[in-house]
Amino acid sequence: MSDATRCAHCLMPAEADSAGIAAEHDFPYAAYNYGLCKGSNKPTLAAPATPPAVWGDDSRRFVEIGVLPSPLPRAERAGWTITVSGVRFTHFWHCWSCRNPVHVATDGGVIRTGFNSKGRFFETSRPGRRATYVGPCPNGCGTQLSLGTGRSGGESHPLPVAEGRTVLNREWEILRHDLGVHTPEMTRSDLARLRPTTG
Repeated sequence: MSDATRCAHCLMPAEADSAGIAAEHDFPYAAYNYGLCKGSNKPTLAAPATPPAVWGDDSRRFVEIGVLPSPLPRAERAGWTITVSGVRFTHFWHCWSCRNPVHVATDGGVIRTGFNSKGRFFETSRPGRRATYVGPCPNGCGTQLSLGTGRSGGESHPLPVAEGRTVLNREWEILRHDLGVHTPEMTRSDLARLRPTTG
C-alpha cells in the first residue's frame, strides 16, 4: 500500500487497483459503529506536491487547496492519554494586496487528548514549527509576500488538517471502547472501576 494513495472519503492510505479505485475498507473513525467506508470502490486521491503556500477559498476543503494528503500522523497511547504526532497544521493569512486567503502548511505538530486524572476530557495541540512564507502570492496577483516573519500580522489560529483530525477521532473512539467509557467524560462508576487498574 502506498502512503501517497488515499481514500477520498476518510483520507487514510488505501489499496487501489490499476485504475485508482479504492478497495473496500472500514471507516477508521468509529469503525466499531460505522463499518465500511463510503470511499470504498471509488476513485482515490494521489498526493500532490505541496508548495509552502497555497491559494485558498473558504468554501473549499483542504484537499482541494493542495494541502492534503499529508504525511500520515502516528498515534501512541499511555494510560488514558493519546498523543498524535507528525500532524500537519495549516496557518491562514490574507494577501494584503488582493485580500484572498493564503494557507501555509507546516508538518511535525502534536495533538494530545484523553481523560485527565479526574476523568474529564481534554485536548491540546501544538504546531510543529513557526509558519513562514516569503514569495509571490499564490493567488497570482503578483504581490511579494512575507508571512510569519514578524512584518505581517493577522495569522489565524493554526488548525490540524483533516487527516490529523481523522486519526485523533479514530484513536479517541478506540480508547473509549477499550476503557468501556460510553460518555464524553467518565462517570463516577467509570472512575471507580478504572482507577485501581491504572496506578
